[in-house]
Amino acid sequence: MRWLWSLLCLWSLALASPRVGVHEGFTRLVFDLPSPGAAYRLEEGEGLLALFFPGLALPAKDLLVNSPEVASVQVVPEKGGTRVLVRLKVPVEVKAQRYPDPERLVLDLSPKGAKPPPPPSSPSPPQSRPPKPPKPVVLLDPGHGGVDPGMVGYVVEKEVVLDVALRLKRLLEGEGIEVRLTRDKDAHLSPDKREDLSRRAAMADSSRVNLFISIHVNASPTRTAQGVEAFYFGRSQDPRVLAQVIWENGGGEVGKRLTEEAKGVAERILTDIVAQANQRYSQRLAETLGRKLSQATGSPYRGSFPGDLFVLRYAKVPAVLVEIGFGDHPAEGRRLAEAAYREKVAQGLLAGILAFLANGAYAR
Repeated sequence: MRWLWSLLCLWSLALASPRVGVHEGFTRLVFDLPSPGAAYRLEEGEGLLALFFPGLALPAKDLLVNSPEVASVQVVPEKGGTRVLVRLKVPVEVKAQRYPDPERLVLDLSPKGAKPPPPPSSPSPPQSRPPKPPKPVVLLDPGHGGVDPGMVGYVVEKEVVLDVALRLKRLLEGEGIEVRLTRDKDAHLSPDKREDLSRRAAMADSSRVNLFISIHVNASPTRTAQGVEAFYFGRSQDPRVLAQVIWENGGGEVGKRLTEEAKGVAERILTDIVAQANQRYSQRLAETLGRKLSQATGSPYRGSFPGDLFVLRYAKVPAVLVEIGFGDHPAEGRRLAEAAYREKVAQGLLAGILAFLANGAYAR
């Protein structure tokens, strides 16, 4: 099934201003202007381009681009004009040109040091097809592994999440989506918990990845809880969530230390507009995955929550940690041991990813 790519191709042509085109080697933003004298101001910062169009009114919009150069574009109406925030994945060269008939501003963003992109051509004949956008790349992280079994109940966490990740990989590749794994066998990335989580996190801090999903199995002190939960990076407010975050960060003193370290990163989000944009997308991804997973399995949806999760702290793309069920619950734990149920889990995660990619690529 290739419906997703057809929609993405149409997306670059159908958007109102700004229009976004993803090309090999550069991303092009096109802004329609009301007149030849229309002004704009461009400011470049670390990881961010900001444009202000005085007197130009555009509706508020969040566009998830996920090209090699651009993560997202946010349109913010302000008094006296419109501000457009372009969140970057890599340092870029900006080539700004104005063209008449129709009046428009064209920004070409290419990685620094790369060959400059060609100028915009005349409108293509109706029979020609737009360039095919690059495939999204999903990074799956089966939690724990090797010396770290994770939770042990009616199932062993490291075994269940690896099996689910491999099933999900097969399903995603069937949809034409490229998949990478942090591990594809029962192995740790490092026997040191901090180093292990850091290596997983580093894979998500990449311009070559579009989504990061860490898969885990839950546990509760009373062994009576069941359901699915999803987490995105942010300050943990609920004491129960904080306790779970400490456990996922290694447990004990190690988990507390890594949680405190991650908390410092979470606090900076409050003043970082780039990180705030990614947090919104991550929250949307967490909510979508949680609900679709619940629908596919019949397991209760317990909600999506912010958490100081060490493995998510530096992700520059939508990134979540999903708890696919409680392995110590007498009924749900036994279900997680069944191959047929794990296939349902993988199907639910697939549905969530496809829904997020389809909806996230368009203006809200």
